[in-house]
Amino acid sequence: MWWLAQAGFAFKSDAGAVIYLDPYLSDAVEAVAGFKRLSLAPIAADDVAADWVMSTHEHPDHLDPDALPVVARNNPGCCFAGSAACAPAYGRWRIPPERQLIMGSGKTYALGEVTVCTSRADHGELAPTALALLLDFGRVSVMATGDTGLNLEFLQPLIARKPDVLLACINGSFGNLNATEAAQLAAATKPRVVVPCHFWMFKEHHVVEHGDPETFVRACAELCPSVGVELLSPGQGMMVSARSMEMIKQHPEEENGEDTEIR
Repeated sequence: MWWLAQAGFAFKSDAGAVIYLDPYLSDAVEAVAGFKRLSLAPIAADDVAADWVMSTHEHPDHLDPDALPVVARNNPGCCFAGSAACAPAYGRWRIPPERQLIMGSGKTYALGEVTVCTSRADHGELAPTALALLLDFGRVSVMATGDTGLNLEFLQPLIARKPDVLLACINGSFGNLNATEAAQLAAATKPRVVVPCHFWMFKEHHVVEHGDPETFVRACAELCPSVGVELLSPGQGMMVSARSMEMIKQHPEEENGEDTEIR
């Protein structure tokens, strides 16, 4: 798995299936809301080769209106899965219905080599149909909070599945978990490792200390010392197996061997 900055991640399964989750690869949010991008995208939309692109909700830093139409056009076999509010965008981008999956909360979807389980995410009125997701790759599972506050009742169905990896937003604004709340979620979930995300992309999203990864690391050390914390830089990734985890190069396209390349 690789962090793409903000809430974006890319995954490659044992068998080679490539899944992108919430990739924000353009400057669309600046055009929409005036929020300047501060962290560069580690891959261009034109270079994405994916089997699935998943979006937890419709906000443009999760459902990129500039990058995803490019991905859809360049990858005619790629399917798109998103919350109910993502459907209008899929229609505007002329993604055929057979390449769309509109996901509801509390559901389980078998998508080839990965099973996706969903729960509600508490993003308030900003995105009432927002989802948190658990991607089950068979021997390894990954829970992604998407954008949410600390609502353990909403997230409990995914917590109960005991994910190996937790991807947690920490920016602490616009209704999202702050660094301490994300550590509280990690303590409740007890994954093998937690990876913070959704920070240092827009100045408007950053709340002093609340969106600080150092605050998150300190809070995890206090609240869940047995949980590993991994800080990734944009484009950096890690191998996750049933037994171990290890870091890979920041630029996976430079690796030798297909298994360590996103594409």
